[in-house]
Parts: sequence; C-alpha cells; structure tokens
Amino acid sequence: MTTAVLQLGAQARVSIGARDADRCGRSRPVSGSYSVETALRMMLADSGCTFRRIDRGAYVILVRPPTPSPRLRRVGPPQPRPVAISTLDEVVVTATRREIDLADAPYSLSAVDGVSFDAAARRDTSALATRLAGLTVTNLGPGRNKLFVRGLADSPLTGQTQAMVGLYLDETRLTYDAPDPDLRLVDLDRVELLRGPQSTLYGAGTLGGVLKLISQRPVLDDYQAEVTAGLTFADDAAPGQSVDMVVNVPLLRDRLAIRTVLYEETLEGVVDDAGLGLSNTGRTLRLGLRPSMLWRINDNWEARVGGVFQTLHIDDSQYGFESRPAYERSLSLREPSNNDFNGVSLMTEGEFDWGVIKLSSAYQGHNLDRRYDATTAFVRFGGTGAPLAYDETDIIRAFAMEASLTSPAGRPVNWLVGLYVSHYSHDRTGQIVEPDDALVLYDTLKQDETNEAALFGEIAWTPRERIKVTLGGRYFNAATDSSTTARRRGLLSDSYEGRLDDDDFSTKAVLEYAFRDDVLVYAQTSQGYRMGGFNGGAVLNGVYGEPGTGSQPYRAFQPDALFSHEIGLRWRTLDQRLALRIAAFLVDWRSIQSDRVSRDGLPFTANIGSADNTGLEIEGVWRDDDWRIDFNLMANDPRLNAEDDGYPLATDSDLPGVPRILGAISARREGGLFGLPGWIGGTIGYVGPSRQRFTPTTVTDMGDYVTSELAASLAFDKWFATLRLDNLFGGAGDTFGYGNPFLVERESVITPQRPRNLSLSLSRRF
Repeated sequence: MTTAVLQLGAQARVSIGARDADRCGRSRPVSGSYSVETALRMMLADSGCTFRRIDRGAYVILVRPPTPSPRLRRVGPPQPRPVAISTLDEVVVTATRREIDLADAPYSLSAVDGVSFDAAARRDTSALATRLAGLTVTNLGPGRNKLFVRGLADSPLTGQTQAMVGLYLDETRLTYDAPDPDLRLVDLDRVELLRGPQSTLYGAGTLGGVLKLISQRPVLDDYQAEVTAGLTFADDAAPGQSVDMVVNVPLLRDRLAIRTVLYEETLEGVVDDAGLGLSNTGRTLRLGLRPSMLWRINDNWEARVGGVFQTLHIDDSQYGFESRPAYERSLSLREPSNNDFNGVSLMTEGEFDWGVIKLSSAYQGHNLDRRYDATTAFVRFGGTGAPLAYDETDIIRAFAMEASLTSPAGRPVNWLVGLYVSHYSHDRTGQIVEPDDALVLYDTLKQDETNEAALFGEIAWTPRERIKVTLGGRYFNAATDSSTTARRRGLLSDSYEGRLDDDDFSTKAVLEYAFRDDVLVYAQTSQGYRMGGFNGGAVLNGVYGEPGTGSQPYRAFQPDALFSHEIGLRWRTLDQRLALRIAAFLVDWRSIQSDRVSRDGLPFTANIGSADNTGLEIEGVWRDDDWRIDFNLMANDPRLNAEDDGYPLATDSDLPGVPRILGAISARREGGLFGLPGWIGGTIGYVGPSRQRFTPTTVTDMGDYVTSELAASLAFDKWFATLRLDNLFGGAGDTFGYGNPFLVERESVITPQRPRNLSLSLSRRF
C-alpha cells in the first residue's frame, strides 16, 4: 500500500502522508483518469483505512476505527486528538496566498493547530498571545481589543485608525478600523500568523502582519458530531459555563456537505465597583453560529460558502484603580459594551494544468456600542454635576471581491496575479449625556465611505536548484468621502464634508537559499501602508488646527508607511526532532497614525512622528517519543526617533504598551494516565515591562508579569474530559489596556490579569 500511495502522490503532484499505509494491506489496482480523492477511495476500499484531506494538494492516510456507529461514524482513533501548540513543520499553510509547506516558507510564518484550543479555558484571540512569538493582544475586554505584532503598536485605545494586523476567518476579513470581534475559537483547523507588512497581497491595514483563522472544511464522505460542555471557576467569582456543538452532514456523498458550529459561553466578571456597590462586574455573554457548505462541482472546480454570526455582550468594563486593591475601583456609572458581527463569504476555486483560479467575495456587518463614565468631564461639557456618560456607536458595512490566478507549482518560474475591489462604510455616533434626565450635552455623527481598487502580483524565480528570488507589488487607488456634524446642547458646533484620494504602490522582495534539505536561510524587505482620513467632533468648538500652525487635532490625518527588513533561518536537526525558526528584523515606521485623547476626553487620530524597531524572534519545537516541548521568544526595542511638531512626544520614548521581551515555553506528554489514554501539559510565559503614553505628559507603566497554564485530558471510550488551570500563581500584573479615556490625567487605571481559573470540560464524539 505504501508504494502505491507514494506513486499516486508523485503522479498527481500532491503530498500524501503514508506513515500508517503499511497497516492497510494491499492496494486495490486503479487504472484510468480520476481525481486524487476518488483514486484514494478506490485504492483503500475494504482495506481498513481511510484518508483525510489536509488541504488542496495534501492528504494523510488514516487507520479506520474498528467499530463505527451505524449512523454517525467517528473519524480517528478513540482517544484525544493530538495537540500541536506551535507547529513549525509538516503543515501546509496558505497565508502567503499559495499552499506551501511551513518548513519551506522563507517568511516569519507560524501555525498553531486548532485542536490546541480543545483544552483552553478561554477560546478567544487572547489565548494566542503565548503561543505565537511577537503577538500582543490588548486587554480592554472581550470585543474591545486590538492586535499588534513585533512591537508595532499605535495606541491601546480603539479609534478611527485602520487595524495594525489583518485578521481573517478563511476569506472574510474581520477587522478594518474596529476592534477584534473576538470570535470563539471552536472547530478550527489551524491559525496562521504571517509577520511583517503584507500590503502586497492583503492591502492596507496589515502593517504588522496577517492573522488567519482557518476553519475546518466540511467533510464530504462522513457524518461527524461532537458536543462539549464546560464549567469555569475563578477565585472569588461565580462559575462560568460554555457549550459547543459541531455537526458535519454529507448531503451528496463526495459532492456536497454542510458543517455547522454552534456555541454559547458565559464568563463572569471579577472587578468590584465600590462606588456602585457591585461585585464581580463585567459578565460576558457570547453566542455564535458558523455554518459552511462545500460543493465539489467536478474534478476541477469546488465552491465553499461560509457564514459567521456572533453576538457579544459585556455588562461592564474590566479595569481597576491603582489606588485601590486589585480588581477594585469606584465609578459613577456602569460601562457596558456590545460587539455584534455577521459575515458571509463565497469562495470558488478551479484547478487546471495551467494554473489555479480563485474567485472570492465577502460581506461584513459589524455593529458596536460602548459606554464610558464621563463624569469627570462635567465642567467642560456644562453638566449639572450629575453622572455623565459618553455613548459611542459604530455601524460598519464592508463588501469585497477578489480574483486571482496562480501558476502551477514546481516550475522554475511561478507567479500570481490578482484584482481586488471593495466598498466600506463606517458611521460613528457619540453622545455626552446625563442618563438620569436623558439630557444630551453633546453629540456628533461621523460618516465615512471608502471605495478601493487594487492590482497585485508576485513572481518567484528559481535560477538554480537551491536559490529562489520572489518579487511582489501592489498598486491601489482609494477614495474616501467623509462628513461630520457635531452639536452642543442642540446647537450646531461643527459641520464638515471632505474627500481624500489616495494611490500608491507597495513592494516586497525575498531572497532564499537552501543550504541542505533541512536548512533554509532568507532575506526579505517589504513595505506597508495605511490610508489617511478625517477627524470629526473631537473638539467642542469645532476648530481644528492646520499642519505647521498649531497643535493637533488637525482636521485630516496623514497616511503612514512602514518599511521592514529581516533575515531568517529555518533549521531542522537532531534527526528531525528539533525544528527552529530564527529571525532578526529592522523596522522604519514613518508618520505614525495613533488614536489619542483630546483635552475634552474625546477621541481623535494624530500623526505622532516616526519610530524604529529592531528585534529578534526565536521559535522552536522539540519532539521525542511521547514528549513535545515548544518555545518562543521575542526581544525588541520599539522607540520614537522623531516627533511631530503638532503632537510633541519625547523622542527615544517607547511605543505604547509593547514589552521589550516576550516569551513562553510549553511541555506536553502523550500517553496513558491512570490506565486511560490521555495527555498532560503546561505552559509558562513572561511579559516584560512596558509603558504607554496617552498625552505628552501622561505615562503609565505596565507589564512585568508571569503567565502560566496547566492542563490534562483523559479519554473514556467516546467521552473525553479535560481539566485546565490558568494563572497558577494568582498573578495580578497590569496588562495592556486602559479602559476609559476620560480618566487620563485624573486617575491611574490598571487592568490586571484574570484571577486563577479552574475549568472542566466534557466532550462526546459521535
């Protein structure tokens, strides 16, 4: 069987993992013209084996379980699925818009197996921070966070700037100029992080990189079902709970299947508010649905339709006051927030001898609202002295289409060309109100519409067997129409309409050399950009400065650009038991856009100057029999090197909130526990000290804390139990989050780590 499978892989130019093929007996003879999956199915008929498609061009042979259910057949052996914390090899990744082996990728690219979240007490984006080198997630609260990579942070506040990291679920982009919707990470195949500017392939808003959440594909030939229920207990807090359900149903065998993910999660808060007499405020409720359908149209074409629908409600913010005990504060109002996301996508792909065609379209609807206690600003807004609230609402709609053509792999010259168009609208309202009397002291409405079109492409040339040169570029043209109205006590104080046209060309170049089959070195330079925009409603009198004539806020903020240079090494050694990735980088960031706070406490965007960052990343995995150890480390030095005259910050000061050192190490042992199949593992990490500067005179210290996790899992036939303990040492270090712009210069605010958490989950697979 092994020989036959490998011959099929060579003929079809695909990768087939045949480690278990020698347990399948003899192959049935197959002759004729068939798709790879049809040929594999014919070869493995009556053999006791099956196969799983990892991705287009990659398959693995599996031994079929001996006693499947008559109606719903479990795929895989009856023990917990193996977990890969940070897989550095033997994985096919797609973040580069091509399917390549991770071990051969000449980029700072990492992948996390989605099964690693099966044991997680919290399955959200924050859980990735200790698993991927250089990834930082703010801690403003679920649905309010921003992502940063490689020390490139513009502000902990959420304002009008485009995201620093492009966040995707399959082909649907999740963030433009809004916080992370914080999807629950259930039924993922893997997560990929591509570091450094990715403007040539992904466009604006990817200065730091791209984070892709890859969901499990519908399975065309097997019924699958799994239900997981969990409880979470935190120190001095009520228990939380979660339920996840995954169902896969083939509608037309080998042709059409649907896969549906349903989940509900409740997580109790941990902050006490003495001013309001509340305990454990900050309760989070997350409800989600993620359906997908795969249609194998014929041997060349397939289509996949996906949807994601989630509502996220938090009844209060999660910061405390430094002047009080940890997890305690005193406010005049609660600060609830909502983050509701819905998106649909259609991906059609055709594979031919002369290339691969991909056609994709995606729609996104994103509604957000949040409240801040603005009582400290009552004098500036003319209030009566009663508690004041600042209520902010965002309504975002986006539609994007893309077409690309990729040459067949394995040729001396490979290429990719594509066309992208999008329409994006963002309406933001803000009000200063006295909630008790429904008195509106100040309100503003800002409406933006952006249309963008782009041409992009890459070409890779292999002049010699071990040398490859890749060049990429993207030309874009974008137009933004913006209008603003602001009123104070019903009287118009600001009205503006403007248009911004922007076009540019971004580039990328990569040189790679394979010393041997297990050593790859590369050098890369790339460029990223974010488009400019307009401020509106950020000052009560409606007067904005002009560049060179006064201090910010200015009516318009300018585009920023980032230039990244890196050298890297991938190395597999010790009989393939140790895999390493090392990268050194240098970043030049010019005319930085940053969300700031005006003297009135209202948000605006400023260009704060230029910065540079130098750093080193190390990731590795060591495996030996039942043991696996993963480790990652990033050391960097992000600093401002030139100030903006309109917003003078001290040069040589740190970029906001990003520690100079981040690292984690994980150990895991597979095997029997108490005579049952299972595993045990743990992680310990360190987040170094950092600073964030909200105004030229306000500086807050944070960081310098330890993260820790311990987990174990056991299998009982079709049942699986997992126990996990987070924050073993009960640390309360100040994380990356401020929470309330109206407290800047008035109260020292901290956002501590979540207290020690114990979680237990039970899963049943059918």
